[in-house]
Amino acid sequence: MTLLSTRQQSILNRVVDTYVETGQPVGSRHITKLYTEMYQSSYSSATVRYEMLRLEDKGYLTHPHTSAGRIPTDSGYRYYVDHGMKLERPKEDTFQQLHEDVQDTTRLETFADRVSLMLSKLSGQLGLMLLPEHRRNPARDYRISIRGANRISEQPEFHDRSKLSLLLESLENRKELALWLGERKQNAGTTISIGKENEAEAFQVCSVISAQVFYEGEALGVLALVGPKRMCYGRAVPLVSEMAQIVSRLLEIKRVENFSSE
Repeated sequence: MTLLSTRQQSILNRVVDTYVETGQPVGSRHITKLYTEMYQSSYSSATVRYEMLRLEDKGYLTHPHTSAGRIPTDSGYRYYVDHGMKLERPKEDTFQQLHEDVQDTTRLETFADRVSLMLSKLSGQLGLMLLPEHRRNPARDYRISIRGANRISEQPEFHDRSKLSLLLESLENRKELALWLGERKQNAGTTISIGKENEAEAFQVCSVISAQVFYEGEALGVLALVGPKRMCYGRAVPLVSEMAQIVSRLLEIKRVENFSSE
């Protein structure tokens, strides 16, 4: 990955932020105006236009055929996530409803369903949770909970019905999906895969953010968010990360072995 100058990175950040907010290709005039509003004086329109062309040459931006504006590529999003993303931690009461929703839960399946549903509600995207089918032997089969397919189908990126159909078909293949998420259980911390970084074709129009769920010090499962590449990473990443930590604590409190397997 080609390193960017401070100016190029700053302009890339503004393009990503603007595109995430508006869903429209971003022109140099808009970025120039944005800098003027933010800093009173900044780069000229010619400078911004030149740097956006260089960012396109480097593979971080591209432009639709029908527009002079630019949109981020997978590499552009990746550079932004690795170097320019500003994290926005969830508010203190964000997960209060989750505690209430699982308070009377006695089945691991129900617990996973309520957790994935809450993640979907909080993010506006698809929420997934992977937990072992047999709580005393997590090396065996896994159970996967998926909630929020209706939310992701409303995203502009999935107005292309072929893309949506391919994604929904992949979600129905629970066995392969569980194997895929099971591999992410080996990744420490919060994992972000963008576009073509996802091996499965159906997920190459998506970004996937996942984090391990722990029980008694060992990775038991995975919490994951799936959405379009045009998402607010600064909010989504800490949301998944902190929610996974809370779910881990809830599993400790409720004691996994006390869940009913029926």
